[in-house]
Amino acid sequence: MDDDKDPHSPIETFHDSIDGEPKQKKPESSIAAELKTKKRKALIELRSRLEDSILNYTLIGEKYKASEHLRELQIWGVPLLPSRGLERTDIILKKFLKAKDYNVQNAFEMIANTIIWREDFNVDKLFEETFGPDLDNIGHIQGRDKAGRPLCYQLFETFKDKDTLRKRLGTKESCNEFLRWRIKLMEGCVLKLDFKPGGADSVIQIMDVKNIPRPFLNELFAGSKKYFSILQENYPGIIYRIVIVNVPMWFFAFYTLNMRLMTRKYKVMYVKPSAITETLLKFIDPEHLMAPYGGLGIKGGEFSPDEKAIEQKLKGYATDSIEIPTAEVGMTVYWDLTVTGNDVSYKEEFVPEDEGSYSVLVSKGIQIGRMTSNSFHACNMIAK
Repeated sequence: MDDDKDPHSPIETFHDSIDGEPKQKKPESSIAAELKTKKRKALIELRSRLEDSILNYTLIGEKYKASEHLRELQIWGVPLLPSRGLERTDIILKKFLKAKDYNVQNAFEMIANTIIWREDFNVDKLFEETFGPDLDNIGHIQGRDKAGRPLCYQLFETFKDKDTLRKRLGTKESCNEFLRWRIKLMEGCVLKLDFKPGGADSVIQIMDVKNIPRPFLNELFAGSKKYFSILQENYPGIIYRIVIVNVPMWFFAFYTLNMRLMTRKYKVMYVKPSAITETLLKFIDPEHLMAPYGGLGIKGGEFSPDEKAIEQKLKGYATDSIEIPTAEVGMTVYWDLTVTGNDVSYKEEFVPEDEGSYSVLVSKGIQIGRMTSNSFHACNMIAK
């Protein structure tokens, strides 16, 4: 939510007087009520202008005037006609206003330009296009941060292969295809947003540059100028934070300034390999963070993000235990274990409660760096 709340602004109703009789107006949306007076007025004015322009077919010019579905216009699955979806529409309008410093005219033009760009770029056709398994393996939308924002991973290590690099970034056509794939990935993130008060209305991008050669970074940054330009002009407020992980030391010397120029409107974090897990777990719960980064989220694994992880904090040279109860004999128990900070020694042991049963040592003395997985089939362990 925005921090521009006016504690004295009316939220529910307004009254004015016509010939001495009070008149009740419609309630403002809760989003508008949280803005300060000037910004609230800007939102109300943008609502009115947008409503009139859509109903009068003047929003996006003669080229689109004949559209039979102009009144059904949407951005990111949210109706643009304010009278059709007030609170969700307000959240969208607020993003465009904020991008233009609450200048109503500029925000209005930005909305119109975004609609035209989406039509020209054929955004709605992106999910019908296929880009090959190599790109499908690069992008993942998995898990959420602690505030409920979707996590979008772009894992560029596959580009360390020179043939893949030439195939995907060797020509103007292949660069355009790669750009369309990245926009498709962004649209997939948008589908995870609900644009409701208190809900998720932005995403976190995690870009992994592990082991990729410098020539690819040159191509990536050249293409990223257009990519980030599209995001800033047509997806205002959709990216909450960009996290670039596995950043080598030479990256800072050659690319940090360029990245700052391209991403100046975003929060950007650069994380070296040794600090990835500790950094990401500050704002992502372990069950939502992918396993390669020290989390417990495994695509297609035994667990889902809905299964809450158990967290245990240990001081140096301390000993503690974590118990995983089994409901009945014959169950197979699976577990993943992640350690951040220093390595630890630990043992895994099955301890039945039945009288006469005995414990089974599953494993012992393993030093854990990031994550390990194991399982055990629970059966009767009765001594004879």
